[in-house]
Amino acid sequence: MHISMKSFLFCFLFLLSLFSFQKLYADRIILSQQLVENLYNDLVATSMKELSIDEQKIELKNLFQKYVDIPIIARAVLGKSWRNANTNQRAKFVNAFKNYVSIKYGRQFSEFKGTTLKIVKSRDTLTKAGVLVSTVVVVPGNPSLKVVWQVSDGSGSLKIIAV
Repeated sequence: MHISMKSFLFCFLFLLSLFSFQKLYADRIILSQQLVENLYNDLVATSMKELSIDEQKIELKNLFQKYVDIPIIARAVLGKSWRNANTNQRAKFVNAFKNYVSIKYGRQFSEFKGTTLKIVKSRDTLTKAGVLVSTVVVVPGNPSLKVVWQVSDGSGSLKIIAV
């Protein structure tokens, strides 16, 4: 009787941990999808505003700060040189990278007007690579665009690390 109670308890705890893992897995996917939708909605809302180039740049910097893991992307862009850079050089590069991206893509805000985002599927890689959120951006009068967003919590909170 004592052994069967231990077996029952072990099985119960195993099943409980399995259900908890599945819930964490599902939550990570749902939260990643919400992050992508929130960023997209903010991009569309910003595209509807009448902003100067400088204001667009500031808006994009703010959105990047909120939704994108800029340090991880900057580190990947710099590659092996990241390891040789000191803390000050890394900080300067991250800031320069943020400015570059803001200038490069800030002018494209108007392209989001009238578009819609549809999430097709999502998959958790179960690694630090995170969740892949596959979407379709419907552009009126043009072919739809397939976009896959990579969302990771490698820096402590869910953020986009690749598109």
